[in-house]
Amino acid sequence: MEFLEKLLPIIFMLVVIPSLGVLTVVLVQLIEKWKEQLKSKIDNELLQKYIDLLANTVSACVVTTNQTYVNNLKEQGKFDLEAQKIAFQKTYDAIMAILSEEAVNYLTVFYGDLTTTITVLIEQDVNYEKRFSQEWIEEVT
Repeated sequence: MEFLEKLLPIIFMLVVIPSLGVLTVVLVQLIEKWKEQLKSKIDNELLQKYIDLLANTVSACVVTTNQTYVNNLKEQGKFDLEAQKIAFQKTYDAIMAILSEEAVNYLTVFYGDLTTTITVLIEQDVNYEKRFSQEWIEEVT
């Protein structure tokens, strides 16, 4: 028993104390890895939030421009190329007014050229609205 009492402090000093340093390094690396995974998850969720926000904003603004500007000009037979440019600009300006500065910054980092992305999304939504309204008219008649 006396031998064991003398041996335990020596083992503790030679094995356990040095192991604590290694264990600390491993623990710090694990914490860093978990932190990076969590940060990635948060970034992905935030990115998805802003992508959804952009898509919904574009759709809402296209519909609004159609209702408040385009349809009226079409009824009057005055929806020409110049009116199309104005309609696009109204839609684009409305989108940019709705998006926060943080959203614009985040989306610019993700997409690169946000203006081009918004232009493509507007055109895509306008095209969809045209097809949807045409299909609806054909079903009704």
